[in-house]
Amino acid sequence: MTNPTTWLPPIPGLHRRDPEHRYWLGELEFPVSVTGVLSCLKSDFAMERIMSTRAVWEPRGNSAHRALELFLGMFFSPAGWGAAESNELQELQQGDYADWVQPLVGHDRWPHLQVIASERPTCCTSRRVAGTYDTAYIDEAGRRVLADLKSLGENGSTYSTAAQLGGYMALEATH
Repeated sequence: MTNPTTWLPPIPGLHRRDPEHRYWLGELEFPVSVTGVLSCLKSDFAMERIMSTRAVWEPRGNSAHRALELFLGMFFSPAGWGAAESNELQELQQGDYADWVQPLVGHDRWPHLQVIASERPTCCTSRRVAGTYDTAYIDEAGRRVLADLKSLGENGSTYSTAAQLGGYMALEATH
């Protein structure tokens, strides 16, 4: 793997305040995120199902997302990462969710891609919407691709991420 010559530059002044996941651009607050906009499309039943399994998917998702962020930063970002991040990634690869993390960071497709973003916050000031997608890369055919991690439910259920990724694409198009 080689570092790319370009990495999408951050939007100056855009940041997210946690744990409430509120976005700000200077003094401008974004009242809603892409995820928040799309949550209105889910039924009460679907939201209850999601929240009833939160204790299962949240720690797994946090571990997988952090591992991906560390991995992409170490191997693709022009700035790279240091020893502390390398140790953290190693711990995640050996931790409780190793069976999720190892295939993710060890996938044979990574050497064929030029990653250009990781955990990238983006926004649209006219729509007052913001969000953060997991990664963007340029594939072997030269196409720019946005990606966001999702896992299948215990019963193999899945859902379309088209609206979510479309939302991020719309935000990116404003910059």
